[in-house]
Amino acid sequence: MCLFMVKYSYYYKGKYRRLLGDLTKYMSKFYAVKGEENLIFTSWEDCRFFLDGKKGYKYKSFSTEEEAKAYLEDRDYYGELISADLSEGYAVAFTDGSFEENVGRYSYGVIAVNLDGEEQKLCGSGSVSELLPSRNVAGEVEGVLSALNWAFLNGYKKIKIYHDYEGLATWYDGRWGFSSPIATYYVSKISKYKGVLDVCFQKVKGHSNNKYNDLVDKLAKEALFEGKTLTVDGIGYKISGNYFIDDFIKWLNKKAPKAKVLQTDEKTTFTLDGKYLSLYSGLTSSAVVGDNRFLHALSTLYFIENHKEIGVNRLIERFFNVYMEKEEQFDGYQIAEISLDFYGDNKAPAIIFALWEIENLIKKKTGANDKISPLFEKTDDGFSFKGQIENKRAIERAYEFFFNLRINYFNLNLSEEEVKKIIADAKQIHKEAE
Repeated sequence: MCLFMVKYSYYYKGKYRRLLGDLTKYMSKFYAVKGEENLIFTSWEDCRFFLDGKKGYKYKSFSTEEEAKAYLEDRDYYGELISADLSEGYAVAFTDGSFEENVGRYSYGVIAVNLDGEEQKLCGSGSVSELLPSRNVAGEVEGVLSALNWAFLNGYKKIKIYHDYEGLATWYDGRWGFSSPIATYYVSKISKYKGVLDVCFQKVKGHSNNKYNDLVDKLAKEALFEGKTLTVDGIGYKISGNYFIDDFIKWLNKKAPKAKVLQTDEKTTFTLDGKYLSLYSGLTSSAVVGDNRFLHALSTLYFIENHKEIGVNRLIERFFNVYMEKEEQFDGYQIAEISLDFYGDNKAPAIIFALWEIENLIKKKTGANDKISPLFEKTDDGFSFKGQIENKRAIERAYEFFFNLRINYFNLNLSEEEVKKIIADAKQIHKEAE
């Protein structure tokens, strides 16, 4: 196939003259003409002059010469890019943002491609007053954050993001300072993914005959004008380092013995009742992600119980996406109350922190170092402590309360009011047994 690049062009005695210079690579537009001759112009005036009076020709504009060549050669340019990215271990995302002043909202659209080449659509909108002055950039930011969250929750260690706004990359790697509300917001959110994800940004020009740009633009418009929302299900958090991984796996396996465990070189996954929790190690940090809220609560308890050196407040912030203004000590009852807003319709996972306080109380009173169940025996009236101890009946009631909820923990479905009552009851039982 004959393919020409035309920078300055004109007809001379029936022949088409082509003058090509090195500056073509800096041109912002490439006009591909397909027909009897396949040509690429870098001047719209020249392209229009050539097409004048001709039939049977098609043309499109592109932001790069490579895209124009692919069009003339009937190749899927971005399909080839995606295949190359996937072969290097990158998940891929195309993102776009939109804004409409009359609606008073910004929005985003994302096409995410997993390592098997399967596509997932993501979109949503927002109207945070501090971010609205940034117009479509606010949507661009939310699009990248959505793509990062998708990769994070799916356990992909590398992601390449095709985007339009330059600041998304330069804020991420620190080349641009941040003082505006949108930049400050973006930088505060991306810290969750640094150390876990290897992120590569690739700027592409918006509205440039890129089919993925068209798709994400359509998704952003649907989110903006139709209220369409598509998100990835799951929750997760980052922990610095990976020194705890083996101990974490043993601990969680002990606390959730019915969970099926699958270990690969990439990650360890616990599955219970069709929902999962995975642990994987990134660049300098590890991630715990999944859609099983009960296993999530147990995993957070592991770090609160075993790794206080990280700082309980910082852990609570990571686990439940909250900001702790004061450096103060939180007990299990307070942590249970803090977590209520995090666990969706079924608030039952939150009670594990209250049960943890009851268990610690029993250990303290009985001198137990590990399991407390061998210290008690079942009776017609509940449980009896095997031995003599001060305030024995209150300790037995505390264990009965703990046992009945802990043994059924993974099957519970509780409202916020029911969980609050359990927390209040636990506090009272604790007080009586103290």
